[in-house]
Amino acid sequence: MTSLLRNVAALIAAVTILQLAGGLLGVRIPLAFTVEHSRTALGLVAASYSAGFMMGAMIATVLFARVGHIRVYAACAAIFSVTTLALHFSADIWWWGVARMIAGMAVALMFAAVESWISFSIGRHARGEVMSVYMVLTKGALAIGPFLAFGYAPAQAEPWMIAAALTALSMVPICFTAAEQPDPPKAQPLALVEQFAIAPAAVIGCFGAGLVNGGVLALAPLYAAQHYGPNAAAEFYSAAFTGSLLLQWPAGRLSDRIDRRLVIAALAAIAAASSFALATWSGQLLSWSAVLLFFIWGAGALSFYGIAVAHMADRAEPGKLAQSAAGLLFVWAAGSVIGPLVMGPLVDWFDVAGMFWFSGGAALFVAIAMFWRRSTRRGPVTKEEYAPQLGTSVAAGEIAYGEDKPDDDRDAIAVANNPR
Repeated sequence: MTSLLRNVAALIAAVTILQLAGGLLGVRIPLAFTVEHSRTALGLVAASYSAGFMMGAMIATVLFARVGHIRVYAACAAIFSVTTLALHFSADIWWWGVARMIAGMAVALMFAAVESWISFSIGRHARGEVMSVYMVLTKGALAIGPFLAFGYAPAQAEPWMIAAALTALSMVPICFTAAEQPDPPKAQPLALVEQFAIAPAAVIGCFGAGLVNGGVLALAPLYAAQHYGPNAAAEFYSAAFTGSLLLQWPAGRLSDRIDRRLVIAALAAIAAASSFALATWSGQLLSWSAVLLFFIWGAGALSFYGIAVAHMADRAEPGKLAQSAAGLLFVWAAGSVIGPLVMGPLVDWFDVAGMFWFSGGAALFVAIAMFWRRSTRRGPVTKEEYAPQLGTSVAAGEIAYGEDKPDDDRDAIAVANNPR
């Protein structure tokens, strides 16, 4: 296990550094943009990022085949740094929308490069452990990132510079790693209708995760800043990812023992209850109690995507896991586009409580849908062992549950890449 981790340590380090920038931008973008623009406009910018992410995931295979993983990552890191710095020079809505769309494409390609590389480098017996380390470090970075720009005013240039510098630094481990680059992944059609027929609960859960999380993570810093001051935005954002980090693994292990749809329903219900509480008592809570509720929201809302992916892995036909992972990522990203577009106007019309009402309603829909599916279809007889999942790229599913390649071959590759 130690030798395999050493083999992919540079790749995990690169994504961890990148997620520090992601956590910083998650708080800085809404605070800086809404100085001059409405929440509806912010929702459009957030949706543009998710749309770019979808486009990046679609062209990843072609780019890997043309220039290889290292060049794709390095080029996209440079593009992401430039688009981040560009946000400081104009407040125009379309400028931000285009910049964030390009940034979304770059980030999707960076994650696809790293995660397909990790999947290539490890064997089946080590996937759970490697994915656990990957999840802990990257989600921990998302929780820490907002504090790197703590105390800066929205108009200051330093936060953009810090985020761009971190993105540039993430290239260093990738460029200096001695690990062999993987072969380009095979492109497969999404076949969304077929996947809904195989595991409708997984499709609903992934779409619901994007719908619930995309808008709240984009707009929640405004809630914190409005009621508790600008510095509270970092605390809220960090609390959500900390909650997910602590609950995702225990929930996943529980889903190995009982119907995964029950666990998804429970997590969605936690997200719904905390959302409704934040909406009902918006602005009336003490700072610590509001942060605690957002911690609980993150524990529920940010944790059920991975279990939905595991449910699809239980039911997917042999040889079609990569296709299933691609379809679920596409559905999740579609929800991440719709969520901000709907929540932005709701916040303009009903104040920040509007996004929590919508988030709670969407999470409640997911919980009800899980019970409905359980009443109409029995669970699988055998299950894949749960591995934590992130909504980042198709390759994340391959890391957790394996590619369409015999395990002996994968283990041989991992040993060959780590000579002693």
